[in-house]
Order: sequence, then structure tokens, then C-alpha cells
Amino acid sequence: MSKQPSYDRILHTARRLFFEHGFEKVSTDRLAREAAVSKASIYRHFENMADILRCVTEAEAVKFREVTPPKTETIPELREALVRYGIKLLTFLNARDTTEFARLMHEEARGNPHIGQTFFDAAYGQTQKDFALMFQSAQTNGVLSDTTDPMDIAEDLMGLLEGLGMVRVQLGVIKVPYIDVEKRTTRAVATILRMHEATPKPARSKGRPSHDPDL
Repeated sequence: MSKQPSYDRILHTARRLFFEHGFEKVSTDRLAREAAVSKASIYRHFENMADILRCVTEAEAVKFREVTPPKTETIPELREALVRYGIKLLTFLNARDTTEFARLMHEEARGNPHIGQTFFDAAYGQTQKDFALMFQSAQTNGVLSDTTDPMDIAEDLMGLLEGLGMVRVQLGVIKVPYIDVEKRTTRAVATILRMHEATPKPARSKGRPSHDPDL
């Protein structure tokens, strides 16, 4: 639930103005006028325009992020959680608004690295953390065998999931980045789990060792 009606109105208007004019051309005066709020109201909710961009991006990401951490105490549970999240992520990235917003942010970031960092942290960074929490929980429960940094495993999975789809869209090569979302997600998750899944320890023989000279 939103904090106040004015908060929602500011975010909705900011999102529209960013699309129409680009981030740098949207001033607090223009945002206040278009959202029918005072500048004081804007600064009551947000620190600055970069903070508004962060909140707009996070509001977009809420559309696919998990509300509560999934169970990851077994391989089937971990696989199900990763596939479910991955499908929601790629479905979200397939949306035209999402690809247009990502293109806009990449264009803005060329002249303002701070904008790029804000967008990355709120979108890609938070998604990486979500995946990392699942992997960290699985490591704690002994489901994953190694001690690879969960953030690194998460980055590997995101690379497998997204591939070159968004790059192709941004270059105008294709219009929709991912055709078979479920198949792509299932394949990416299976690859990651094969790399890191715990290997059952072989049962110890109860008989005498084979190297015993008396055998």
C-alpha cells in the first residue's frame, strides 16, 4: 500500500515524464506542476530527482520480485524457487515498457554515470541480491556443495537467463528479447545447479579395504 496518494501521483507522473522527455529534462518544477502537487510535497517524500528515479525503478521491479523468501532446503525446492523467479523476471523484461525504460536509462547513463548507478542498484543489483539470498540459504542447508560467493552464483545465473536478449532489443535487432521464457529459465537453472549441487558422499564399505595385503 502506498504512503500517501500524492506519493503515488508523483511516481506515476515522474515515470511518464521520464519516458516522454528523458531524466535530465524533468525538473522538480515541471514534476510538481504535472503531478498537481507542491515542490514541498515532492521533497517530503523524496530527497532529490535521483531518489525519485530509484523509487520508480524499484516500483517496476516489485512486479516480478518475490514478496517472501522461498524455501530452499532441498534441491527440488531451490529449483522451483529459481525457475519461478526467473520466469517472472524474463516475462517482465519482455514487456515493451520495460525494454523502453531500460533503453532510456542506458541513454541517460552515457552522460550521467550517477543515473546509471542508481538504475543498476535498484534493478539489476536488487535482483542479484534476491537470487543470492536463495543460494546462501541453500549453502547453509547443505544443498549446494561449494563455498562460492552467493552473489557470484547469482550473477552467473542472471547472465545465463538474460544472455544477449536485452542487447539485441536495445540495438533494434529484435523486438522481444525472450521467446520461450519457461524453456530458457529451466535450462539456465539446470546449468547452475549442475555446477554447484552437493554430491552425495559414497557409502563407506564395511568390509576390509581392498589394498589389504592379506586379501
